[in-house]
Amino acid sequence: MTTPARIPDWFDDFWTAHKLKLPIYMRNDATKELARGIMGAAVQGAAQYSTTPQGVRALIAFSRIAAVLKGTKGVMDSPDPTPEQVAEAVERLVQRMKP
Repeated sequence: MTTPARIPDWFDDFWTAHKLKLPIYMRNDATKELARGIMGAAVQGAAQYSTTPQGVRALIAFSRIAAVLKGTKGVMDSPDPTPEQVAEAVERLVQRMKP
């Protein structure tokens, strides 16, 4: 029995853009459908929260936390600066602090 071809939706575009960040063994259709279900549940939960003022505040707080976390991506993976780079940075800071 055949199944009709599925019309790509927003999640298909999202998956295509972000699947390369996953390990190769997780780039299959089963993982995609699992992620689609999780994303759908998150969207439905957000819609439920948004019905009250307290829920809207919680969603705004969550989005701010998510933005901060996204902004710090790669910070922990960056290489440690050399002692010379640290000394130069401290010297620049001292020069800015002088009256």
